[in-house]
Order: sequence, then structure tokens, then C-alpha cells
Amino acid sequence: MKTIYSKQEGVKMNSDLDFGGTKDIQNQFQYLMDTLETPLNEEFKYFYRVTDDNFIQLAYSYNESELTIIAQYRLRFQNLKENINFIVNNNIEAKCPYNGYPTFENSSVFTKQEFEAIITTLKNSNKAITDKAFEHTTPFINFLKENNLHPFPSGDFYTNWNARCPSGRSHFITISTEKDEWGCGYCRREGKQAELEKWLLEIKEAS
Repeated sequence: MKTIYSKQEGVKMNSDLDFGGTKDIQNQFQYLMDTLETPLNEEFKYFYRVTDDNFIQLAYSYNESELTIIAQYRLRFQNLKENINFIVNNNIEAKCPYNGYPTFENSSVFTKQEFEAIITTLKNSNKAITDKAFEHTTPFINFLKENNLHPFPSGDFYTNWNARCPSGRSHFITISTEKDEWGCGYCRREGKQAELEKWLLEIKEAS
């Protein structure tokens, strides 16, 4: 019986989501598509799996690595393609602030035109949100710019931004301009501008 490891839903961006491994279930995944991603145009292969407990999972392989489950959602539609479209759309939307938009290479489910329609819809939606975010820039966003943390709108809501993590590692801090708060799940730090100033000073003194 094909079942899921946990009932969590979403796109895995950090350790808060755990969908389990694929070592014993790798042969249950069906090929979905190849894309080119990241600024280096690296090739990713995607696969999907529908479970007997009514979930759909999206997994990828990079550079012939073992499959990694990147997203999981409860089935929402009767049509399989609609469920695949839903999970692919959510995966692209979650990752595009960091990797940009993927380029279509090949697919067993989507035509090139269908895939590009998903990208166009996301770009139009994100542009409207991004424009509104820039219209509501706060002094805290300016502070981040002054400290070379390169803030940018996340694209999912106009008060949500991301910025380079002060730790120098390859992840981002998340920001809400509603109350000018920030947090880093990897470094387990959070607060407002005062807390970030303190952290920046700690890093400076330690270097």
C-alpha cells in the first residue's frame, strides 16, 4: 500500500517539513518533466507519486542523485493533471524568489505551451504583488539595503520580503514589513531592527 510519511502539506524549504525518504519507494514515482533551473541553468528531473491515502507528492533528482520529495499536498481535484498542475505551480511559486523561473525541457504531462502558461500566470501575479511591495517600502527595508543584505519582495504578499542572511550562508531571512519583523529558521534568530543590528555587530566583532 502506498502511503505518506506525514500528513504535512506544502513545499519543503527547510527542516520544518519532513516528507520522509524515497529509498524504499523510489520505484513508485512516475516521470513528470525535465527543467533547467538556477542561474547556472542546471537540469532537474521531476517525478510524482499519488498515494492510496489521497496525497500527491513531487520529487526531484539533480545530477542523478537519489529522489528527494520537495512538495506534498492532499488531492484536491478528481482529474490527475489538475493535481499535478497544482503541486507544480506551488513548487515554482515557492522557489522562484531564490532560483528564478524554470525553463521547460521535456514532460510526459505538460506541453511546452502549458508549462509556459503556468510561468506567465505566476509572473503576472508576482509582478502585481512586487509593485505593491515597492510602493510600501519601510525604513527597515532601507536599513537592509544600507547593510548590503539585498532585500527583495517574496512575491506571495506585498508585506513579505526576503533578504540575504547576515550569516553569509546560502539562505535567506524572511521579513514582514507589517511590523518590520524578520526571522531566520536556519540560524534560529528573529526580532526587529534592534535585534538585527545586534547580530550584525556580533558578526563584525567575530570577524
